[in-house]
This record gives sequence, structure tokens and C-alpha cells, in this order.
Amino acid sequence: MNMEKLQSIDFFQNQDLQFAFDGLTKVLNREVISSYLSFMIQSKRPFTVCLCDIDNFKSVNDNYGHMLGDEILQIIGAEIERVIGNKGVVGRYGGDEFMIIFDGITEYNDVWEVCHNINVFVGRIKYEKAEELNVTLTTGITRFPIDGQTYEELLSKADRALYRGKMKGRNCFVIYLAAKHSNILIQPKKEKLFSSMEMICRIFNILTVGEDLKKSIKSVIQYLSSYLMMDHICLQSTSRICVEQIHSLCVVKEFEYIDHNLICREMNSSGLFFLNARKSLVQTGSMQLHAALKNQQIQAQFAIIVECNGKQVGLLRVDCTNIKVWQSAEMDLFIVAGKLISVLLTKANVTLDELFKIEE
Repeated sequence: MNMEKLQSIDFFQNQDLQFAFDGLTKVLNREVISSYLSFMIQSKRPFTVCLCDIDNFKSVNDNYGHMLGDEILQIIGAEIERVIGNKGVVGRYGGDEFMIIFDGITEYNDVWEVCHNINVFVGRIKYEKAEELNVTLTTGITRFPIDGQTYEELLSKADRALYRGKMKGRNCFVIYLAAKHSNILIQPKKEKLFSSMEMICRIFNILTVGEDLKKSIKSVIQYLSSYLMMDHICLQSTSRICVEQIHSLCVVKEFEYIDHNLICREMNSSGLFFLNARKSLVQTGSMQLHAALKNQQIQAQFAIIVECNGKQVGLLRVDCTNIKVWQSAEMDLFIVAGKLISVLLTKANVTLDELFKIEE
């Protein structure tokens, strides 16, 4: 931590800073960064607060060990501090979470630029003991006094923005906007597990209750889009998009059919395909699919084959405009939906093109 920088900030000038730093990362500890946040609120000075969460950090500890995990925390803390320079102050707010406070920076474009730089440079870090490892951040951001007047209100909204970032696929930052994020509800882990099981039951009910299969399929795609906040979910036949839902928060407002065979070439033996980052297609030489995704600003994709009487009739396709680390619980829901749609098409002895026939 740059002592000269801290001593130039009025809050720190009269403090004994001997015990102000986190023992591992050497940035400010939770108590001090929290006190600084309270001070800024009391001072009524405009500022921005960011909650930065390391993506999938538990899997790093599980796969590489806690010693490397600790080293990553140290490196990322130092990199955040280097990138923000004198623009802000950083502290370790939790196990794998950092808090940054930017005094006087509240304009949307200014906040966007500094947070973009943090994500870019953290994402470029190479770790000598695990060269293949790519560690990223998801950040939720709120601004005072625009988004709240109290400590609790600001952090609650930063949490919602962070949650939205996680749902978008991680490796991103979200600046809280009331019109977009005020209705987001954050679920505890136990409730998420229950919610996942409940959603599977809900998918089954939507698709099997009622006699209009076409209407039921449209309803289940709307349901998945609404609850998982995916940018684009569609059911495409081997020749066209039959039904789709584009999320209201998606920056892309129109998606196109992607050649069925281009995606199927990438399928595993179970008829599944998932892509976290479009650039990985370059490494595997899948340039046609890479070009098709790039044309629609798609960064990540999940797809499952849909069948009728054992023959391929299309795909359930999910697109994200941000790089995304797919979670098994999310993919499970799409697999259930895709497989159940296949069963129902077979039972009705109808293909997607026949079910969603183009009306003259």
C-alpha cells in the first residue's frame, strides 16, 4: 500500500496505520476500508464504491491448493492498487472480495473506464505456478449520493449489481442503475439449491400441463430467460429460428440463425456444446463458428441437440454477449428442457419446423 497516497487523504492523516493493513494482501483490512466508507458518507462527498469478487475462487483453491490461492489474492490486490493509482483506495473486504472507493469519481463514463481497466489488467495476469490459469473479477458498483445515502443502502445495491454480473457470466462489471437492477433478489446458497430443484419441476409442469405444445415451448423459453437472465435463448430447427426470447437487458436486440452443422461439429458424445469464450474457437481451428458468433457479438454459448423419433430436428441454443463460465446448475436446466422437448416432439410425432410452421 502506498503510504504517501494514504497520508494525502484527510481520513488517514491522523491515524496510526500500523495495523491498518490486511496481513496477506497488504491492502487495507476490512475494518479500515469500512470505516473509510462510513467517513465518506458522513462527509457527503460524491464517490463510487466497488465490490470486486474473484470468479470461481473456490475451484482455484480446490484444484491448485490454498498456497497458490493466497498468492493469487496477493497478486490481484497489488494489481488493483497499481491500476487505480491515486484515483482510489482498495481494501480486502472478505475472503476473495476487495472493496475500492473512488473519491470524487461518479460520472458513469469515468467509472466505466477505470473499472474496465481493472478487469482488463487483472485478466492478463500470468501465474508462474499455473500458466494455464486465467483468473477474472466480477464487480458490482454503486455511487454516492446517486444510488443511496447510507452504508447499508450502498452495499445492498452494490451486491445486486455484483449478483447481476455473476448471472451475466462473470468477468465483468455492472454499474448499478435503478431502472435495471432494483428488482434483483439475491438468494442464499441453500435457497439457490432449492430454487434449482423448483425450477426443474417448473420446467416439467410448463411443458407437460396443457395440450398446446407450441404454446408450452414458448412459455418455457420465456421462463428460462426471465429467471436466468440469459441474453438470448432460442429453439432453432436445422434451417431457422423457430422461437426465441431476447432478454430486455441484452445489448444486442436481434439474433440470427446459426448453421446447425457448425454447432453440431463441436458437440460432445452426449449432444452437448458449451463455450466460455469465443476466442477459444480460434485455438481449435473452428473459424466458421467463430465468425458466426462474432457477427452477432456472441461471446459464450450453450447448445443441446433436440430430437424427434431419434433424429436431429434442431437445437436449444443459449447465447451470452459476455465471456461466461457456465455453471452446472444452469446447464442442468437447459438439458432438462431440451431433453423433455425432444420427448414431447416424439410423442406428438412432429418436427420443430412442422410445429412452428411459417404462416403464410
